[in-house]
Amino acid sequence: MKCPKCGYELTEGHLYCDNCGEEIRIVPDFEPEIEREMNETLATLFVELAEETAPVLAENGEETERAKGSEEEGNKGRIKKIGTGIHREKGGKAGTGDSGRKKHGWIFAALFFLFLATIGAAAWGNYTYRRAYSVEYQLQEAEAEAAMSRYAKAIAWLERANELEPDNVDILFRIAYYYKAQGKKDMVLETLGRILQKTDVYGEGAEERAYQETIEVYKEMGDYQAINQLLEECGRADIVTEFQQFMAKPPQFSYEGGRYKEVLPLKLSANTSGKIYYTLDGTTPNERSEVYTAPIFLEMGSHIVTAYFVNDYGMESEVVSNTYHIEMQPPPAPEVSVPSGDYEDPHMIEVTVPEDCVVYYTSDGSEPTIDSPRYITAISMPLGQSVYKFMAVSPEGAASEIVECAYNLVLHTDVTADMAVANVIRALMRADVLLDEDGKLRGMSGRNVYKYNAVVRIAGSGDYYVIYEYYEDATGIQSKTERMYGVNIETGLACRITYDADGRIVLMDI
Repeated sequence: MKCPKCGYELTEGHLYCDNCGEEIRIVPDFEPEIEREMNETLATLFVELAEETAPVLAENGEETERAKGSEEEGNKGRIKKIGTGIHREKGGKAGTGDSGRKKHGWIFAALFFLFLATIGAAAWGNYTYRRAYSVEYQLQEAEAEAAMSRYAKAIAWLERANELEPDNVDILFRIAYYYKAQGKKDMVLETLGRILQKTDVYGEGAEERAYQETIEVYKEMGDYQAINQLLEECGRADIVTEFQQFMAKPPQFSYEGGRYKEVLPLKLSANTSGKIYYTLDGTTPNERSEVYTAPIFLEMGSHIVTAYFVNDYGMESEVVSNTYHIEMQPPPAPEVSVPSGDYEDPHMIEVTVPEDCVVYYTSDGSEPTIDSPRYITAISMPLGQSVYKFMAVSPEGAASEIVECAYNLVLHTDVTADMAVANVIRALMRADVLLDEDGKLRGMSGRNVYKYNAVVRIAGSGDYYVIYEYYEDATGIQSKTERMYGVNIETGLACRITYDADGRIVLMDI
């Protein structure tokens, strides 16, 4: 005999296909309505026959008692009874009635056994019906099979239950669970897919659970590409948001491509954690390209920004690109009061800032940006060689041309900057502020450190080295204090520098 579902040769005596788990039905389906009518009819007939044949049964009972004597007496009794019966038959009604009772007794006995057989058949039919049409029975059998780890048979029972009650999504989830217990992840995904195909029937709760369990299986398989594709095809925004860490969507640009008349602080953003790689020359970025960490300032000119995103699971997004044309009127360049050259006297470098602009500068020869120091007030020309660069930036973000000034300040004096620092320390020791030349302080674990800053010309007093004071704690961290000192470049005399109410420099003795 072969399985009607898959054609596999069945093992004799087995009620399930060893190949696909299909149940082998050997008893035809039983109709409960027919069973009920048959039982009612037979019960009625049984009662009527019992009433009619009761006297016969009683008489037969008496005769049976008399037949318990000797075998000979029994035989005589039987002969006598037979003769009596014949006599009665010849006599008329009496013989006919007695014979009819015996005949009805045999009929009743036959019908009684037929009734019992019918009841047994009805019970078997009811059992067969429950096997075929009761969802509760299918679930009970499935649970019993699963308890003994016979998951293929358990799934067969559940599939029948699903046929009987296709809207019961819990049955499908249980099938998926049994497939998972077998390690058949492909069948788990197939079963969950059946749920996702009928979410209009099963509802949003079942849909969300099916997505969760599907994603969990893909995670166990390490197939994050499948998760990404699953979520891209998902029509529910709340589910996509819940699992967005598995997706790699293209980076979002804070400005659309086009023409602008201001500097753009372009921001790139991703849907979840990971890295954005980009280029600004139109080439395709890769993992060796620049990693986006802060806004990209697009200044005058044309820029092709190309980027893609890689999430924490290694999923890569599509590459996206935008082109920007920045066209602005640059502001005028700042004017510097002291031109480049060699100097023997200290000068204060002053800058004229264009209207509504901000000036940024550097003193080490590098190109200034909006992250460079901002020009606020006049700058002291440093000793030796130095290169200053200044740049004005308009409110729109347009940058002016860069103004560069190179200086070489040489003072004709015997007092050097190092000597000026030493003179300040000795003066403070004499004033009992410092305990030694290392700057140690009374009652303090740290010390004071003194550094040369600049040379300034103080009206009516001459040129002075400016020395700043720092406090260095036990860990070596230095913090600038509010005290400044000056040393006359000609005499080497140290003094304290302060300011009056009008902001003018005042020199005080230490």
